[in-house]
Amino acid sequence: MITGASRWYLVGNNLVASVRNGLSSKPKRASMVPGEIVWDSCDCGGMLAVTLSRLYLSENFPEESETVTGACQPPYEVGQFTVAVVRCAPQPAGAEAAPPVDELDAAAGLLLQDATEMLDAVTATLCRLRNDDQVLDYFVTPVEPVGPEGGCVGVNLTVRVCLVRS
Repeated sequence: MITGASRWYLVGNNLVASVRNGLSSKPKRASMVPGEIVWDSCDCGGMLAVTLSRLYLSENFPEESETVTGACQPPYEVGQFTVAVVRCAPQPAGAEAAPPVDELDAAAGLLLQDATEMLDAVTATLCRLRNDDQVLDYFVTPVEPVGPEGGCVGVNLTVRVCLVRS
């Protein structure tokens, strides 16, 4: 079981590495980030970011404990991670009111590929970690599109990972 003060950082780094390796079109930037994922720069190299968005105690994974019914502390700790892949969004050129259709189509194709490869990489990694008794269990939510905003568009995936409290 992954333990110690850096346990959630280790889980997050596993997610970064697996998604980076699983993407056919590698993003220029890839890392864990502190706090919310910020689209501070949307260069066309792309960005992969992973953050721990919530950390909570649980007696019955994936549910959050509101009260303690047994021992002094619930037996499980749950980390909720957001995994995001962000790319440039097509923009109108010159006096045009909308981006060219071929650019929209290409961006949609890349984002759908990112969504599929991200989901495949995350589920394979978490399954391996569970089978290797590194994590107790995990829960994956649907991939959701985000943006376009500020010239960026992307996909987010939220996962919950359960560890036994030590």
